[in-house]
Amino acid sequence: MGSALRILLTLVLMATIGLSACGRRGSLDRPKPSYPEVKADPSTKISRAPDRHLWIDRLLQ
Repeated sequence: MGSALRILLTLVLMATIGLSACGRRGSLDRPKPSYPEVKADPSTKISRAPDRHLWIDRLLQ
C-alpha cells in the first residue's frame, strides 16, 4: 500500500508540474525586432537589408 501511494503521489506531482508549465505567458503581440526592418523590393523579391556580419566571417576570410 505504501509503495502504491508513493507512485500515485509522484504521478500526481509530475502531472501538476507538467500542466502548470503548459501555455504561453505574456503578450501575444509580435516582439520588436532587434534589427531594422526594411521593405522588400517586389520586382526582385529580395529584401534590401544591410549585411549582418557574424564572428565566424572574420575567421573564414
